[in-house]
Amino acid sequence: MLLLNRTLLRLSRGLWGYIAGIVALRLLTLAGAAAFARVLSGFLGDVLDPQMTVERAGPAIAAALLAAALMLLSELMRGEMEYRCTAGARERLRTKIFSKVLELDAGGVERIGPVSAITSSVDGVESMQSYYSQYLPGLLYSVLAPLYLFFQLKDVFLPVAVLLLCVTVVLLPLNNAFRLKIERLKGEYWNTMEDLTGYYLESVQGLTTFKLFRRDEERTRVLEKKAAAYNDKIMDVMRVNFSSFLVTDGLLYGAIAVSLGLAAASLLRGEMEIADGMMVLLLSYSFFDAVRQLMSATHAALAGVSAADKVEKLLDMDTSRPCDPALPREEPAFPGIRLAHVSHAYAGRGAAVQDVSLEVERGKVTALVGLSGCGKSTVAGLLLRFFDPKEGKIWLEGRDYLSVSPEELRRHICMVPQSVSLFSGTIAENLRIAKPDATDEELLEALERVRLKDFVLRQEKGLETDVGDAGAKLSGGQRQKIGIARALLRRAEYIVFDEATSSVDRESEQEIWACIDALKETRTLVLISHRLSTIAGADRIYVLENGRVAQSGRHEELLSQDGLYRRLVREQDELERHGMSARAGQKGGRNA
Repeated sequence: MLLLNRTLLRLSRGLWGYIAGIVALRLLTLAGAAAFARVLSGFLGDVLDPQMTVERAGPAIAAALLAAALMLLSELMRGEMEYRCTAGARERLRTKIFSKVLELDAGGVERIGPVSAITSSVDGVESMQSYYSQYLPGLLYSVLAPLYLFFQLKDVFLPVAVLLLCVTVVLLPLNNAFRLKIERLKGEYWNTMEDLTGYYLESVQGLTTFKLFRRDEERTRVLEKKAAAYNDKIMDVMRVNFSSFLVTDGLLYGAIAVSLGLAAASLLRGEMEIADGMMVLLLSYSFFDAVRQLMSATHAALAGVSAADKVEKLLDMDTSRPCDPALPREEPAFPGIRLAHVSHAYAGRGAAVQDVSLEVERGKVTALVGLSGCGKSTVAGLLLRFFDPKEGKIWLEGRDYLSVSPEELRRHICMVPQSVSLFSGTIAENLRIAKPDATDEELLEALERVRLKDFVLRQEKGLETDVGDAGAKLSGGQRQKIGIARALLRRAEYIVFDEATSSVDRESEQEIWACIDALKETRTLVLISHRLSTIAGADRIYVLENGRVAQSGRHEELLSQDGLYRRLVREQDELERHGMSARAGQKGGRNA
């Protein structure tokens, strides 16, 4: 069986010119080697001739030097061709993988996992590129080279030519038996590497928490076990590799020894000239060079094939989203967003929301509250069409959501998430993610509305101030304000705030809520907040419980009902009173 992988072959477009060039240059090197062997064997055979002169030796030496120069030139060109093939493969594979990841919405990213995406695009590509620069050229060369050498040797000593060709043919299925074993181990190797990578990444990100609760030593022990498991898989692969080389090299050198024995016996019987014997000696080892290189490339390419299996799952994911503008409109059209009997479940988990019906009226403030895991963020994801509902209908001002592409929809609806993502670069670059052609005046206007303009202007570089890695040079509140400024630059009619103040300090929270209050005049807002006092003024509050709408109404109406909302408000009020009493006690103690 040949190591032909559908995914890797599908991604090879644009690389076959390099692959053919590598094969042609390797054949040119082989032709030079055969010519060099012929000249050298003839020269060594003539050395025993008493009539040998410098004049007769000169042409042979010149021919040998010419063959050597040909081999050197073709090898240098082949190195350049392999480099270009490798670079082209890396660029093509990473572009393909990154483009696919960027096509995925939140639901798709959740299915593949960020660690899998990282290992596919980094370690996976490094493994797969050798398939194009080494394995495929080696496969073609291993078919052509033995045939070429067979015809070079058959007129010199046919039995040896036949023997070497037969051993070459046997080596491929023998190597395949080892390959199947290694292929299985490579799959386990990639699984353990992903497990180790994910655990290590999680450990680094949560290092402060582990130190705080003194769990870092326990985490280290687990990490050591995972590293040891990964090392064991590497050693398993290396053991099979060693066994493979031991068996195949034994067969190779054994065949060469037999060939030389046959040639020596023929020389002793006077059936072969010394020059022909030297030719057999020089070409016998070269006969297996192509197969040896293929076997070496096969073991390297196996890692690429294992990585390709994971990449295939990513590339084969359906990222298309239903969009049929001909779908009928809602009559009469509700002035806003309406969810009608919507249900949704994530892969491998139970229903996140069940039979949810709610309305987001244009120009009003709508709030979603409930205990953690009740489905609030899932509703937000449905509003942004990160995923489509399994059941039910969603309408945007009378238009079926499935008649609007996600890209068009997000021009009308924007979100400020719980944790705003900033990227390495400047404040201006991070803001222009929302509007690439925004002028500096527009950026400053948006910053002024979120009360961040004065801070930016105080910086030496103003809008060109570097935010650091993932916004590390800014506070949590400043990052959230930039997220709101992005939403303003987008000029979307609807803005969803999904726990937008849950990760900031009290002062920043108050400033952010002041910004949100100001937006009520010009935008339709959907608020998801754990602090119920901040959404008390909403025009309509929906209380979610176990994925269903348990209550709905204004703050006063819900407080008058004996339900979850009143219980949550009372619990928060009590907690805040205890907090205020504790702070007052601390202040009194300091004054005393």
